[in-house]
This record gives sequence, structure tokens and C-alpha cells, in this order.
Amino acid sequence: MSLPSTLTAFVVCTSVSTSALAGGLSHSAAPSVSYVQEASDIAAPPALANTSTYLTNTETASFPGTLEDFRAFVMQNPITDFVVATDAIPEIENITYLSGNWPDVGAVRRVDLAGGHHVHERVLANTPTRFAYQIWDITAPSGRVVDHIMGEFQYSEADGQVNVVWNYNIKPSIFLARPAIRRYLANDFAPFMQAGLTGLVEAYQQ
Repeated sequence: MSLPSTLTAFVVCTSVSTSALAGGLSHSAAPSVSYVQEASDIAAPPALANTSTYLTNTETASFPGTLEDFRAFVMQNPITDFVVATDAIPEIENITYLSGNWPDVGAVRRVDLAGGHHVHERVLANTPTRFAYQIWDITAPSGRVVDHIMGEFQYSEADGQVNVVWNYNIKPSIFLARPAIRRYLANDFAPFMQAGLTGLVEAYQQ
């Protein structure tokens, strides 16, 4: 059982400002950004699940300096500036802000992907030490086997370093999809996450 590529969307939900998001992915054209006044046609997001229900990949990185300085840097240089689309992970073509003020808690947007598919995203938490988001309404074929995705960045400061933990959690909608999702997380999304964090470290240290 193979997992369709457009499951990936997405990582773009780091806690960044609208102007920073407009910078888009590195090595590709910036996605267009638009706004609408109503979000009444959005399917309701699924309920979040117990931790044990998700299949998870976790990546970590450390940055010199203070948490305040690091978060200020990320606001201007989102991790999406340092990831690169692959055959398995599509580019973002358009971002439409539907309700709320991103990245405030509760804000919702639609992300249109290469290939004609889209997902919806909402902010679950945004504090100095945590940013969490949910992805649902996946229109790609993978949406048939994925209930939703919950991503999370955790930040802590110790001994002059900021430590970042990035969790990407997928809740399957059917049990039989679990092996394919595990392979996808290990073989495709883990290197994608690692590359994004490595690029962020290098830019931050310049």
C-alpha cells in the first residue's frame, strides 16, 4: 500500500507572521496569499485524539542564544524558507487566510498544493515555548486514510542554547493504513524535517 504524496501538507504552520510566510519555500516561487471574510464552508475539524493514536516522527535541533532572540528570528525566517519540495512532498502554490489572525490560536487558512489539492489548517496553541497546529480536509487521495494531522514545535532554553523539538503526528482513519504511514514518516518526511531544521540552524548562526 503506497501513500499518495499530498498527505504532506504540512510543515508550513510554524509560528510566523503573514509577511514572513509570503517569503515561501526556498528554491521556488513564493506562494500567493489571499484573504476572505467568511469561513462557513469549511468542514469542521476532527476532534484531537489521544497521543497513542497518532503515528509520529520527531526531529530536534539546538540553537545558540536566548529563546526570545530565537523566536524573533523565526518570525522573520520561517522554517518553510529552508525546506525543499520533493517528489513525495509538493510545493505550496497558494495560501488563503479564512478566519482569525494567523498565527493566533483558532485562526484558519487553506493551503493549495501543486497537483490541485488542498488542506485546511488551524492554530491550536501559540506560546513562547509551544506552537501547535492541526491539518484536516485533505482532498488528495491520502485523505481517505488520514483522519487529521497534528504538528507541534516545542521550545526550551538551557545553558545558553535553545532546544527545538518538532513532532509531526498523523492519525490514520483506518487501521490498515498504519504501516504505509509509518514508512512515509520514516522515509520521506523525516529527511524533509531534518533538512528544514538544518537550514534554519545554518541561517541563524550566520
